Amino acid sequence: MGRRSSKPFWARDYKKAAYNRQYYRRKKAEQRISGIAGMAIIFGGIFAFSHFNGGHSSKSFPATPSLVHPAAAESSPGLETFGHYNPDFDCNVDHSKDSIATLLCENSNAAQHELIFDQTYYALRQIVGKAGWKTLKQQVISDDGALKVCIDSSAPMEGTPKADPDCYISKMGEITDKYKTRLSGASLEEANRDINEHIKLQQQLINLGYMPAGSVADGVYGESTRAAIIKWQKNIGYHNPTGFLSDDDVTKLMASTPVVQVTSKSEPKYTSPMAPTNEQESRKSFLWMIIITVLVMAFIFFRHKIKKNEYEATWDLIRTEIYTQKKNLQIARTQKLTADAYGTVDVTKWVKEINYFINTRISPIISSRIQDEKRRDKLRAAAGILIEQIASEPLQADAITTAYRSDPTVFDPRMDPFDYEQYCALILRNAGWDAQATKQSGDQGADVIAQKEGVKIVVQCKLYSGTVGNAAVQQVYTAKTHRGAQAALVVTNSTFSASAREAAATTGVYLIHHAQLADTADEVFRHFKYS
Repeated sequence: MGRRSSKPFWARDYKKAAYNRQYYRRKKAEQRISGIAGMAIIFGGIFAFSHFNGGHSSKSFPATPSLVHPAAAESSPGLETFGHYNPDFDCNVDHSKDSIATLLCENSNAAQHELIFDQTYYALRQIVGKAGWKTLKQQVISDDGALKVCIDSSAPMEGTPKADPDCYISKMGEITDKYKTRLSGASLEEANRDINEHIKLQQQLINLGYMPAGSVADGVYGESTRAAIIKWQKNIGYHNPTGFLSDDDVTKLMASTPVVQVTSKSEPKYTSPMAPTNEQESRKSFLWMIIITVLVMAFIFFRHKIKKNEYEATWDLIRTEIYTQKKNLQIARTQKLTADAYGTVDVTKWVKEINYFINTRISPIISSRIQDEKRRDKLRAAAGILIEQIASEPLQADAITTAYRSDPTVFDPRMDPFDYEQYCALILRNAGWDAQATKQSGDQGADVIAQKEGVKIVVQCKLYSGTVGNAAVQQVYTAKTHRGAQAALVVTNSTFSASAREAAATTGVYLIHHAQLADTADEVFRHFKYS
């Protein structure tokens, strides 16, 4: 990571900073456009998928459809033989680094025994309910560790070692028998059923319309299959449907006939009673998705627009303030930038001046309009860059010679010290005190004497560019005794030295900035008036 510049942000190349701002704004716009385009692609895909499903759900099927199972062939009239079994996961995904998964995708017999285990596992899953799924899954993962012995550990390090199918079938049989001990009744009958018959029953539920058209009979009795069994059991009069297919249920289910709709004289066609509902629900869900998406995007757009307008309006006010003070900033920069005997320019005072200007003139504009702290910092940084930019411009020929006129009603670090005393007296008068400056001679260390309902305070005013020392504390404390005042204050535009603070702690003199004068005076008044 590169070394960070020691210069403040406003002392760096403002042109480079402006270029960076434009670059990041452009990048943000590109990201926003990419996000919108991505959402459009996603919802386009949802739309296409929705219509694809809708089209399938409205198609007709033969009255005696063939059993749909991954790479499986059905014998007529039942399922005595299957050509090939696939596991309960997608073999199209790369499993080359998983020995067991590779075995199941390549060996039909091993995949068949995995499906046989699934009969028991999904029966247990129905028994324990959703609350017990996580625990059950952890138990199975733990028991699957026994399958590691089936992986050939003597194989070379390069490539994935092979798994022994006979070992896998044996170990999987042991695990299946272990979990079967937790079953009884209809759930055990279901788990002991031949896997081909198990798949055939699932296909029958699809044929009867209890599962959505297009569903695949894969031998895995998940939530949709259990829901279909419960619905079928309710339809035939079960008061307490279990979601399991007992041996008696098998006879009843296979004896059920699908709904047949005659569409022509030549050929009856099977139509799932669930299809129209699924299509309507799919379209309704898609419509609501579009409406919600449009509303969310509209909200985001208008929220961004409002924030952008607030930001731009605030920046316009900041620019106006800076350009209004342009000449003063140019003069201040000329005065604050000084060179030593070696020609090195000292920017310390100028940096402090910029900080002061931003804190007193710019920050109030920002804080009253912008709530986000990042945007506030961004505006302050931009203001600092603009200040440096315009203050660096050459002054007009007569600008430097134009005399500054001190005004006691407006604070300025360049004002006359006596006007600063008048300025402090004015603050107290505005706060309800009878305050008078003691003119240029002072009065035993008191520059301002103020009274309010019998409470008197004396104030010494220090217009400094450096720190105020303990001499001011001693002088105002003497004035307090001399004038019989209840409190003494030293007011400055600067800061106080450590010795001044120690003296104040001993004498009880208040050391404050002139911005705190009104509040401190009121605090003194309340203390002596009501205590």
